[in-house]
Amino acid sequence: MNLQEFVLNYKDDVVKSIQESVRIKSVQEPALEGMPFGEGAAKALEHMLELGEKLGFKVENFDNYAGHIDFGDGPDEEMIGVLGHVDVVPEGTGWDHPPYEAKIVDGKMYGRGVLDDKGPTIAALYALKAIKDSGLKLNRKVRVIVGANEETGWGCMNHYFGKLNMPQPAMAFTPDSSFPVTFAEKGILHLMLSKEYSNELNFSINGGVAFNSVPDSTIGIFPLSMKEEIFNNLEKFNEGKEYKISASEKDGKIEVVSLGKASHGARPANGYNPISALFSFLSTIKIEDEQLKNLVDFFKEYIGMEYSGASLGINFKDEPSGVLTLTIGKIECAGKNMMFGFDIRYPVTYKKEQVLEEVEKRAKTKGINVTVRSAKNPLYVPKDSFLVTTLMNIYKDITGDVDAEPVSIGGGTYARAVTNGVAFGALLKGQEDNMHQKNEYLEIEKLDTWLKIYVQAIYDLAK
Repeated sequence: MNLQEFVLNYKDDVVKSIQESVRIKSVQEPALEGMPFGEGAAKALEHMLELGEKLGFKVENFDNYAGHIDFGDGPDEEMIGVLGHVDVVPEGTGWDHPPYEAKIVDGKMYGRGVLDDKGPTIAALYALKAIKDSGLKLNRKVRVIVGANEETGWGCMNHYFGKLNMPQPAMAFTPDSSFPVTFAEKGILHLMLSKEYSNELNFSINGGVAFNSVPDSTIGIFPLSMKEEIFNNLEKFNEGKEYKISASEKDGKIEVVSLGKASHGARPANGYNPISALFSFLSTIKIEDEQLKNLVDFFKEYIGMEYSGASLGINFKDEPSGVLTLTIGKIECAGKNMMFGFDIRYPVTYKKEQVLEEVEKRAKTKGINVTVRSAKNPLYVPKDSFLVTTLMNIYKDITGDVDAEPVSIGGGTYARAVTNGVAFGALLKGQEDNMHQKNEYLEIEKLDTWLKIYVQAIYDLAK
């Protein structure tokens, strides 16, 4: 049997199942009873597990944190794992098609999660279904592990592998990055920088919805006394820039809107950060308010428009994984409190303590506190390992991209939740990467390649 041709029989069902999943808005929300990440995430997890059961697999839900879908027999210590997630980042604004309708236009399905990571997870699940229906024998059990909190903290994997101490697969991949094989993932450090003031702030600044995304806009509200400085300097600052800052008088205040381009926190250079842009503009004008000036000076001295962390003294780099990246993903200044969030992706040969020490040293100069919100150690699987070489050979054979080499990324995937795992797809060479951006879309024709790669990968690892 030609397994790669056989799996294409399921393509229409894959499309339908992705649409069903995308129509469930699974952004993290406040916890409810029995729903640790909110109703949407729980419903999306339930849908994935019900789909697995419908396809003829054994499924189990672990308190709506995570679940798994099993096929085949064999000891747990030899099983193959496929890890995916059903939660998504907030949709943001500016979509051409509704983000939760999974509408297909000109051969493209638009919707939050079609790439990250509902679409690829469902494709891998149907690949497993094809192996089951083919009658081909596997010598190892295959377990599809599905989480509901990958985007905002990994509480799902902490519960599944931590609290419940579920067995680790012998080898695993997650279809939550790009092809070919990702053999190294930078360390991820989410830092909250904050300060509490004794008096009410005379301004407010808000932007961003998550630490790990470059936002598409930021709004500042400033006193009327700053009107002349803002209006007199705005045109000059905007000159030659694609993304502009605008200002208007509103309710006795000056509202300043900074526009940007959203992107994944692992790839800040693909976006344009409106938080950094706003502070860059503010650094060009005279500011009387001491609290605001202190904050603007901090940005000017240590951040600017950089995404390398150079001014913070953290522009580290190494041979396996490249350079450190820095994203300012969120800011909230109001009342007596100021907070903004750093997403830092550091090279695999460095430790988080080296990064933290440098940031704390500079934040201290402005009386700013630094708190670690989350930290994930780097991932590194040797290029010559069985897992990497097997998956690389499959990718090359199916795509014809014979010169491809394993890659390192700044993104963080479930591969680092297991002891021997890598990210493998699903973004193909030349495919637009708009994960975490508006108009996230999946070209339906790409499913053919996805299905062929994943059915062969699962079979070759488990046979």
